[in-house]
Amino acid sequence: MVAENIPQHGASIPAQPAAHELAQSQPSGLQSSVPQSTSSASPLTDDPDRIATATKRYLEISENRLSAQTDWYTELVPSDKALLHMVCETAVRGFITWAQSYRSPRNYAPVSTGHIFLVAPVEFMRSIKLSQTLDATRIIVEVIVDNLDMLASSGAAQQDLLNAALIYSRSVAFSAAEVYANAAEVHGTWDARDEAFVIESLIGGETGTSLQARMTSFRWTSQTQSIAFVGKPDSTSGELRAGMQQDRLRRHVSAMGGFVCMSQHQDLLVTLFGSPEQGIPDTDPEHPAAYAHALASGATIGSGHITPTSSGTIGGSDSTGSSAAGSHSAVVSHSGEHNATHVAAPSSLDAMLGDAGASPDERLSIDSLSRLVMPLFDAQHPVCMGPVRQGFEGASYTVRAALGGYHAASAIANCPRPLASNDVLPERALFGDADARNELYNDIYAMLKQNNDKNSVLATVKAYLFNGGSLDKTAQELSVHPNTVRYRLRRSVDLTGWDPTDPREAYVLLTALKIGMIQDSNPDL
Repeated sequence: MVAENIPQHGASIPAQPAAHELAQSQPSGLQSSVPQSTSSASPLTDDPDRIATATKRYLEISENRLSAQTDWYTELVPSDKALLHMVCETAVRGFITWAQSYRSPRNYAPVSTGHIFLVAPVEFMRSIKLSQTLDATRIIVEVIVDNLDMLASSGAAQQDLLNAALIYSRSVAFSAAEVYANAAEVHGTWDARDEAFVIESLIGGETGTSLQARMTSFRWTSQTQSIAFVGKPDSTSGELRAGMQQDRLRRHVSAMGGFVCMSQHQDLLVTLFGSPEQGIPDTDPEHPAAYAHALASGATIGSGHITPTSSGTIGGSDSTGSSAAGSHSAVVSHSGEHNATHVAAPSSLDAMLGDAGASPDERLSIDSLSRLVMPLFDAQHPVCMGPVRQGFEGASYTVRAALGGYHAASAIANCPRPLASNDVLPERALFGDADARNELYNDIYAMLKQNNDKNSVLATVKAYLFNGGSLDKTAQELSVHPNTVRYRLRRSVDLTGWDPTDPREAYVLLTALKIGMIQDSNPDL
């Protein structure tokens, strides 16, 4: 029993309660075995200066003991130590707050300790195992017990405070075990080996029955909508911080009904999100390119609304919301109003991990996933987002597209974060990306061609681009009025989503035209 292991610190054990007191109903377990007290006041001092001093000293002594008594603590990087310090500080402050309501082992407020391990993820078990977390808890409790005089309201109250510390420490230990178990449950049955196997298979385009069987056991089906993000992991993070960020991401996505698979590929972090719903994005299906451009240029998107923001590019911001990847700085919602975004002030944990900015009731969308995943990546490198695709082949496609887009991002000036992989189709095609080449042919050239090599829209776009964007020269070459050229160019935007009058989009269209012309002339290539 716990009461038999109470250390002696000069305070005598109170006499046992009378028989009529024992006859009264009392909590089971630990409470029945802890010496009873009849005190009507909290054993904790009400002096805020003493409490502040004690809290600081407890943390200092605890960190010194962790360094001296454990091997793993000294091996943590500074950022991981800072986060563990936050957990320890939360535990100490939580005890002080709770002890203010403590009167006796039968009279105290319920112990709530789940918030202490809010940041305890299954991923950082690589750095902080459950046994090590319990090590830290044990040391903190020992420090408090050894220095009760710092917090006790009087010498006589030290025994009551000792009883309170024992009750609280047991709750913390159980809470730690529960949180680790819950983190593993949120993680599902994925483990690092499963995730690495799935990601590498998808990158290689292997979507056979073996991979499908494994992904199906993790909730992926032929109806799942997937989207991938690729970038360099945050270089300032230790394993503990990275694990916490990844766990928070998993919990947010799980709460929104989605699921996550992530793994390292070479020096990059690949994250794949899945949703059982029919379509992750809130976008006008007739203008997917405009939606992708608005997102890439730093817009905030949600529920059919796209509004420009003041940042979104690597190494700086663009107040116009424009980028080299597209000219669509904003798309007005169907209601005709812009949707303002309100961001709550970040907590101390958000300040260290990066404020994801997602509310618990937010639904799965490109916007929410973008904001949740960005803190995982290095701020000095690009992040590329693949398109939303369905099924196992679609999961492979979005991963490959995001990876190809990341490698092509170096050719984009003021690269937006995240960069939509569709915005670098020409660059991807230049380096042999077959998916990009096929997309340029099927989604742009074939849409303009419409099974007719001589149709007026294709001929007009071709003449316009080959004449350097000159409206007059195009009209002269086609023997039509300039207004006719304008009409056909607008028609081409309706067909493809790309605007030939915009320099960047004209380059995309020109690449698609040349790929189409070469492929039509050489079908065996």
